[in-house]
Amino acid sequence: MQPASATKFSVNGANSSPLIASLEEIHAKYADNFSGKVATYIPELAKANPKLFGIALVTADGQIYQVGDACHAFTIQSISKPFVYGLALEDHGADYVLTKVGVEPTGEAFNSIVFDERNNRPFNPMVNAGAIATTALIKGESAERRLERVLKKFTDLADRCLAIDHDVYLSEFKTGHRNRSIGYLELSAGMIDGQVDEHLDLYFKQCSILASARDLAVMAATLANDGVNPLSGKRALQAAYVKNVLSVMHSCGMYDYTGEWTYRIGLPAKSGVSGGVIAVLPGQFGIGIFSPLLDDQGNSCRGIQVCEELSARFKLHMFGARTTTGVCLRRSYRAATVRSIRQRGSVEQAILDRKGQGICVYELQGSLFFGALEQVFRKVSAELATLEYLILDVKRVMGIDECALTLVVQLNVWLATQGKKLIFAHLAPRFADTLKRSPDYVWTDRSFFADTDTALEWCENRLLAREQPRPVAEILRLPLSAMNILAGFAAQETALLETIVEEVNYAQGETIIRENDRADDLFLLAAGTVSVYLRLTDGNRRRRVSTITPGLAFGELALLDGGERSADVIADEPALCYVLPITKLRALASKHPAIETKLFFNICRELSVRLRRADAEIRSLAE
Repeated sequence: MQPASATKFSVNGANSSPLIASLEEIHAKYADNFSGKVATYIPELAKANPKLFGIALVTADGQIYQVGDACHAFTIQSISKPFVYGLALEDHGADYVLTKVGVEPTGEAFNSIVFDERNNRPFNPMVNAGAIATTALIKGESAERRLERVLKKFTDLADRCLAIDHDVYLSEFKTGHRNRSIGYLELSAGMIDGQVDEHLDLYFKQCSILASARDLAVMAATLANDGVNPLSGKRALQAAYVKNVLSVMHSCGMYDYTGEWTYRIGLPAKSGVSGGVIAVLPGQFGIGIFSPLLDDQGNSCRGIQVCEELSARFKLHMFGARTTTGVCLRRSYRAATVRSIRQRGSVEQAILDRKGQGICVYELQGSLFFGALEQVFRKVSAELATLEYLILDVKRVMGIDECALTLVVQLNVWLATQGKKLIFAHLAPRFADTLKRSPDYVWTDRSFFADTDTALEWCENRLLAREQPRPVAEILRLPLSAMNILAGFAAQETALLETIVEEVNYAQGETIIRENDRADDLFLLAAGTVSVYLRLTDGNRRRRVSTITPGLAFGELALLDGGERSADVIADEPALCYVLPITKLRALASKHPAIETKLFFNICRELSVRLRRADAEIRSLAE
């Protein structure tokens, strides 16, 4: 994966992201929960402030979301274990490491002096006995060099230089008698080699590394991103060993709470007695949480509550339906460049040129779930300032899970609070009905359209109705002189045209022009709207290709070639047309040739404008 520029959404900004709003909601829900107690067996840990509480989520492509005390530094303690285990795997390979440290869970406490007697090794690298054996495997010609390699590994994982809290280290060193017993027992049993004190000293120091919930989330996201740090784009752990690390986290990472954690939450995770928790959803994101109040198993009470809430709310359990995030946003465009097929006069075109940026279309594809919708949230957050209407085109979406629908409701609420409008095109009725039933969904007026074009047209009409001094609805009939095709005509020339023009009213649904008929009239629309339809190859279906508004001409090819009509034109509503018979127009032009010249010039000008706009649309859609 190529590195993405990391974006930290402001925790205090109301406009930052609906995901931030969700995290803030969860944070507020558990901030006043003071169940549990801080660790005391390491004296320095007993000094922790029980009010501290931070949550961070980092995506596999480097986006950072954080709330609360996410930047408060604390010692990671046992959360160091999976990463040092990864370094040992890189130093020796999985087969050799497995001879020294197993991968089986144990129902014993994290500091138990219990070994797998059958294989003469600690049960797994997530408990102290296994972690000490793992630390003993770290290569280096000296104690200093081994420590440098451990710190370098953590720096690569966090994309930030991490240091050791020496007060906590000294506290662990002075009180680490049980760990010394484990170390010497392992030495006597041949489980580790070398100087026990040196191994233990490195172990105490790795547990005393300072990090924040944000750092932990970046490290977890590195595991989610197959060992590549999503902020730096640099590989921090060999891909071949990421699965090994995640596997032991999944089966052993939460001590004797691991089974219930897997059942309820279903994410590879690791906790530490200082109050940290990391969790990983492979391919999507990593989570880091800090709250020093612990339960009886030594896990952060709030950390477990937050992860359980996130897993339930967004359906994150690994054994639930899952797919890879991929690229769900196919493309996006603005109505300043790509418009509906409704043709408009020069005044309306100019307004849309200036204001059309406020109408945005996102074409989505694939399956929508948490990771996919997060991409959409991110883009919306970046474009919020210039966005007024957001159309989600889901024509190419194959499925939407329950989590995605929940997130859509949150997106709708968030946009509504910012004065923005969320609109769907091509949304299946069953999903629309689900959204409609949600008590949190914010309703203004139309939110669901059969296709993107009608959604675009509706947004354009709303924008034009607000921007025009006189709304279109109030214009009952345009005079002949107001027709675009007659721009530049002198009053006397318009008066001459009035002598041959016929005013014809058409009822709603009436066919004005029929495909293959002889082209012998030019039509100028004075009131109402008409649409142009092409017949499809089966002869039974038609597709709307354009809608024409008052002030515009249609059937103008008759003036150029006098051939057959190429499409049907049908009145969308009661319409009034100025009809210019071609024979009468040419007779008039024989006496007043300037009229025909100006008509040809204006037709060419209109065609040029349409071609230029089509070029701009093609370029925009191709980007």
